[in-house]
Amino acid sequence: MSQEFYHDQTFTQIDYTKETFPKGEYDNCTFVNCKFEDVYLATVTFMECTFDTCDMTNAKVKSTSFNEVNFINCKLLGIDFSLCNDFMFSVNFQDCNLELTAFAELTMKQTIFKTSNLQKADFTGTNLESAVFDDCDLKNAIFEQTNLEKADVRFARNYTIDPTQNRLKKAKFSRSEIHGLLRNYDIDIS
Repeated sequence: MSQEFYHDQTFTQIDYTKETFPKGEYDNCTFVNCKFEDVYLATVTFMECTFDTCDMTNAKVKSTSFNEVNFINCKLLGIDFSLCNDFMFSVNFQDCNLELTAFAELTMKQTIFKTSNLQKADFTGTNLESAVFDDCDLKNAIFEQTNLEKADVRFARNYTIDPTQNRLKKAKFSRSEIHGLLRNYDIDIS
């Protein structure tokens, strides 16, 4: 079965839970108010695409390519991005719900997470060098063997990051949330 190629197209209000999502390569395409809940996006390539106000809860992304993709106001609950094609993996998130997502072992240098819910997200072994967490909720997010060097976490909240288990050189943290770096030591900060 041959793959289709889509370039400079906008897809609006399509419910892919009721109709088949066409496999192929999407270049500079925009998806607005589309529903991808539990949809298989395996082996699809998205290059320089934007997803705006889409529900992608539990979408299946094994071997999916995301290259310079922006997610705006999307519901991305439970997606296992760690199964994606990691070659040239590049994404940014604004106003998204990323609760229970997995980014384990991915290289995500300079990724921007803005005004997003990252509760219980898994960043185990992720390279987040120079990433930005701007107004993000990181409650119960997992940071183990994570590279956060030069990352900007100053405007994130509710995180627990163990400095002995993660790389934090030149990372930026706010004084008001510094307890998130010390929580595992069971000490009282006044």
